[in-house]
Amino acid sequence: MDRLRRTAWAALPLLLPFLAAGSASASPLDSSLPLGSVRSVHPGDSLTVNARSGEARYAETITSSAFIRAGKLRMMDPLLTTTVTVACDTRPGTYPVLLHGAGDVGPEEHPFRWARVRVESVDEAARRVCRDKVGQLPQPSLEERWAPDATWPQSEWDVRTFRAGSRITITDNYDEGSDGDITLTSRAFTDRPVLRGAKAVLTATTTLRCDSAPGVYVVHRHDTDEAGPGKPWARLRIAPAAPGKNCSAQQAAQHSTGTSRTSTVAWAAGGVLLAAALGAALFLRARSRRTTSA
Repeated sequence: MDRLRRTAWAALPLLLPFLAAGSASASPLDSSLPLGSVRSVHPGDSLTVNARSGEARYAETITSSAFIRAGKLRMMDPLLTTTVTVACDTRPGTYPVLLHGAGDVGPEEHPFRWARVRVESVDEAARRVCRDKVGQLPQPSLEERWAPDATWPQSEWDVRTFRAGSRITITDNYDEGSDGDITLTSRAFTDRPVLRGAKAVLTATTTLRCDSAPGVYVVHRHDTDEAGPGKPWARLRIAPAAPGKNCSAQQAAQHSTGTSRTSTVAWAAGGVLLAAALGAALFLRARSRRTTSA
């Protein structure tokens, strides 16, 4: 017995680091809710759903009767993600977490079971603390992060960053057959670009104003068959112009060049018309003289 005790005490220092590491890894609450998992939670806990490629589709929703509200899957490349919170008045028990297709409603809908949550029992004091905690939760961010090589915008909240004064391309993947029917406006644009394209993809180009202050700007969509101020269609973030680049002078030069070209074309066209008129007058005059002499 004494030999066993001496052996155990001698081995204890070697085991302590492993015991401590195991305790440290298990102590924080795992807030993730992966596909097929079962999580033990308390009222007021927030859970993050991260769906990998093939597990869910963009804009699908995560719901449960245990949650305060549904969560919409948004793009945070390379994952689709949302955050949900367990309601403070949720009673102990196991609740299914369901994945609903985008736009699926009605009794014919058959949602997919994503996971389950096991809500633990708490007392009334804990529920009061929960209500205070939930009341102070920040509003979830709506901004999304799409793959950098994807055309912009992929969604209304695909907020990309562009430098003031830069020339950008706008792409619309969802309005086939609307060539020339959609105009876009924004306080960040120098003009009113029109989406054009003979196939499924419509595109437009525009230049960003040099005097646009850094921040997020809304792009409004105007359809030819709709009246009104236009509806929010996209968003972009403006960053300062590149260091050492005189953005305003460059845009003024571009405007001057455009004006000069327009004037040149107008003068050239006017010259052609004047020459044609003069030629016609001389022809008629000569013909009149021949008629008179005859």
